[in-house]
Amino acid sequence: MAARRPPNRKALIRAAAAELFLQRGYHNVSVTDVADTLGITASALYHHYRNKQDLLLHTVLGSLDTVDALIGEAGDLEAALSALAALVTGERGVLAVWEREARNLEDAQRAAILEQEIEVVARLVPLLREERPELGEAEAQLVARAVLGALGSRVRHRIALPKRRHEQLMRLIASAAAHAPVRTAAAPPARRPGSAASSPGSPALRIPRREQLLTEAIRLFDERGFQSVTMADIGEAGGIVASGVYRHFPRKSDLLIAAVNRGGERIRTSVETALDRAADPGEALELLLRAHIAVSLEQTHLMGILSNERDQLPDRERTALRRLQADYLDVWVQALGAVLPGRESAELKIIVHAVHGMIYFTIRVGRTDPWPDLSQHLMDLGMAVLTQE
Repeated sequence: MAARRPPNRKALIRAAAAELFLQRGYHNVSVTDVADTLGITASALYHHYRNKQDLLLHTVLGSLDTVDALIGEAGDLEAALSALAALVTGERGVLAVWEREARNLEDAQRAAILEQEIEVVARLVPLLREERPELGEAEAQLVARAVLGALGSRVRHRIALPKRRHEQLMRLIASAAAHAPVRTAAAPPARRPGSAASSPGSPALRIPRREQLLTEAIRLFDERGFQSVTMADIGEAGGIVASGVYRHFPRKSDLLIAAVNRGGERIRTSVETALDRAADPGEALELLLRAHIAVSLEQTHLMGILSNERDQLPDRERTALRRLQADYLDVWVQALGAVLPGRESAELKIIVHAVHGMIYFTIRVGRTDPWPDLSQHLMDLGMAVLTQE
């Protein structure tokens, strides 16, 4: 007898694609790879999805639908946090495609994703305000993004804990973010077109061509992904032809290496400054958090590259970046371990990742313009999660 097609085959295809995209990156996965994982033919997969980009689009939309449905089905905030904690500890790929791989979609598709992201955040707001009536709409929006960002950090590491304990920890982290003291938030400003304004009548500073090209490359790599950007794209953004880019950077990977080196130096400087000024581990933790927030706000695209493009680096530079990121995590864990004595290292690392993920998501997702006082709000939220209060 012929095997019957499972009724949830489309969902199974999306789940398999999400896991492969997480492991290898979108550009390194073919439709055949996804089909082979499920033991079906590529033609059977094409029966459900037109091409790989169509599969990615529906995988991202499906992940957003999953999160939206869990929040919508929850009767209160505590039920929603429990359901989301169970989701992120069980299916890393579901959130990975939402955060990392949606960059590979076309502009109109990304715009649709952005609208749905805003709806997911908004779905959590009424539950927060019911639990915390003192929150205004702006504060509740900030807290909702912080909660989702902390939970979504699960996609960025493979730190192992027993599943039940891991789920409990993610639930505690989400609850700490959800109940963090938040000051009255000013609404984000209306979006203004164009780049940073200069004083009327003041002469524009001439930026060296190499620096201009690197700045544009960092932005494009973050917005579209390294493999989707060409040297011609970078030249066009910098106002020159592709051959002009090669005079400054012989290979596209040289631009990525220069970007990562810049990010690494910025991180090293922030750590040294924080540790030099700190009188005790508690103060060190606060200064590390403040520095991380400052870098994340000032160098949003650069932080995106450090988070998402490591695997595109040549072997030597990839190893160096992994070592830098491991050392950075260890500094945080040492400071946090002194504040939360008795907690095992794996738990401390997960908490630190949650804070970094919360900052990353809150800054980047949902709106393009930050709240004027976002830095202080992130300090309040970050310290609440770090100290588990």
